[in-house]
Amino acid sequence: MTTEAFTTTGSRRDRGGRPTDEELTTRILEIGADLLHEQGFAALSVGQVARDAGCGKAAIYRRYPGKAALVAAIIESRARLGEAPDTGSVREDLLAHVLQNQSNQEGLGFATGRGMQAMFEPEVYPILWDSIFRLRRERGVAIIARGVARGELPDDVDADVILDALAGLTLYRQAVKGIRVDRQHFLNVIDALLVHPPRLLTGDIEGD
Repeated sequence: MTTEAFTTTGSRRDRGGRPTDEELTTRILEIGADLLHEQGFAALSVGQVARDAGCGKAAIYRRYPGKAALVAAIIESRARLGEAPDTGSVREDLLAHVLQNQSNQEGLGFATGRGMQAMFEPEVYPILWDSIFRLRRERGVAIIARGVARGELPDDVDADVILDALAGLTLYRQAVKGIRVDRQHFLNVIDALLVHPPRLLTGDIEGD
């Protein structure tokens, strides 16, 4: 039986009782998230995060090369990609896809206000695109491609418009207006998009 001590969250401490790297990383991200919510990206200071976390700035810079990388890590730590849905129905798959997006926004702990706005900072967004957003978009495109293959959608459906419409509904209604999107509202919008799916414009069709 091991003699190593564990915290209440199950992470190990070294023999001297000092927090492990994992524990310090968790504390940095949690404190950073609180400060990001309170102050926003522009006012957030790596120095203040370090002071509140009880470490030096060097400990943060060893993990994250700059403030943008720290903020991206805060967001990544609270987002969950979940399983890629494949129910055999484009309607059900799109619903699962948008509900996961909604869960991620709410799971950030700051679904409205400065924290959410930090996602779209020019320095932060490219990091998140490579780590989260690209895979989310690829999953959405795959859902629509399966719908086309099953004959649920036309060959010239504009997948980007469908995905942007659903993501925009979640972002604008919850992050800007502060109103939670109900599951039935998602279904109503999905149904409308499936009944009259947006088509690629002539200039968008490859080869035209």
